[in-house]
Amino acid sequence: MNGTWTLTKLVLRRERFIAPLWILLLAALAAGQVQRYATAIPDIAAFAREMAANQALTAFAGQVHSATLAGMAVWKNADAIYTILGLIMILTVIRHSRGEEESGRAELVGAGLGAVAAQLTQTARTAVGVAALGLGLSYVLRFLADGSGLTALTWLSPQGWSHLVRPYGDDNVAVLLLSLTFTTTAVALAYRLLTRRDLGHGLIPERPGPASSDRLRSPLSLAWRLQKGLLGGWIAGYAIAGLVLGALATSIEEVARQGAAVEEFFRRYTASPEATMTDAYLWLIVLSLGYVSALYPLLALLRLRNEETTGHAELLLSAPVSRLRWVTGHLLFALAGTVLILAAAGLTMGLVAGAPGKVLTGALVQAPATWILAGAGALAFGLLPRAAAAISWTAFLFVNLFGEVLGPILGIDYWIAKYAVPYPNLPMVISGEPFTATTVLIMAGITTALTATGLAAIRRRAVG
Repeated sequence: MNGTWTLTKLVLRRERFIAPLWILLLAALAAGQVQRYATAIPDIAAFAREMAANQALTAFAGQVHSATLAGMAVWKNADAIYTILGLIMILTVIRHSRGEEESGRAELVGAGLGAVAAQLTQTARTAVGVAALGLGLSYVLRFLADGSGLTALTWLSPQGWSHLVRPYGDDNVAVLLLSLTFTTTAVALAYRLLTRRDLGHGLIPERPGPASSDRLRSPLSLAWRLQKGLLGGWIAGYAIAGLVLGALATSIEEVARQGAAVEEFFRRYTASPEATMTDAYLWLIVLSLGYVSALYPLLALLRLRNEETTGHAELLLSAPVSRLRWVTGHLLFALAGTVLILAAAGLTMGLVAGAPGKVLTGALVQAPATWILAGAGALAFGLLPRAAAAISWTAFLFVNLFGEVLGPILGIDYWIAKYAVPYPNLPMVISGEPFTATTVLIMAGITTALTATGLAAIRRRAVG
């Protein structure tokens, strides 16, 4: 334990800016939601009854455990806060464990702090992917439990444990012991795994590259070599998610369009009076998958920054390879990969829900909105490469939170706030709105402008 306090102070110093920002964001979301409901909803008990009867919203937000102001604020925002907290923990732990080891700093100080994913894999990027997959599976399992009514399944989901605490309901704080036990076991396992591997390596070895360079004759083939693992994992994950989430569509119960909250729900997620609750649910699902899919192009483009900081890009560019060819190879997979990922989810979900064409179209419609995030990532990499990761994550969280959560909390009506983010403006082809190319073309134009500006900046700035 020698030097532990010194290293702890080092970690705290490195987190002195980002950690307070995370804390302020989450506190603002929690307090702001209470204030919003206090001013906007006169009868919170009636609102709670309407939400508890809405099976689609129950799947997304969880069970209603308390028909009080604080209880409903928890119901609305808690799942988002739990997910953001999980993402923060993944990024923080891996940055101070596998990230430090990958950069060589860990070897200097002899640290070994990390999570299980950081011990299994050889790179921080892969560790983030493995840990994020675990977080995603935990969410899907909790979603399935609440959406199907099989609430006992919540006990199998670490994210579901947070819901089982039931704050402002019966306050089942004993469930926190389960989380504490799981965390303690995982940390102990991480330490154990650390003693069984070489520094700089993972227990799961990286696959070696080809013995000859015949397959890597172009920047595009190199990008494929670097990106295929990430892309394959996302396609498989979305295909499975489509099967699980689509299976719930057949069990969604219809509700009468009565009550202000229910009417507003149908107004937001359907475009026809003939649209059913199942239609609204399916559109909500593909919309949510669209939001999450924005992570893929951001991670794919951040690989460019990793190649630059490790010196690989400089070696590549010393050959007769232009910067544009190097970047566009990765950009192609970021854009085309998004379509393949969404298509995988739309196809499997549509097949099990009994509406393959409609659901597949709805899933593919999400691609232009996701491309805007890819364009933002390319712009950040071109103009501010050192801040590219921070800008990308900020853009992702803004897009996911502003329209539905943060905007209304700030007093901006949803029907105004939604124009600040792309996804709510897509044609709701699953729930009664005919497809129109206008919105899609506008988003494609925005993506083109962002990407072109980023590529122009990459041509002019210094590498590294």
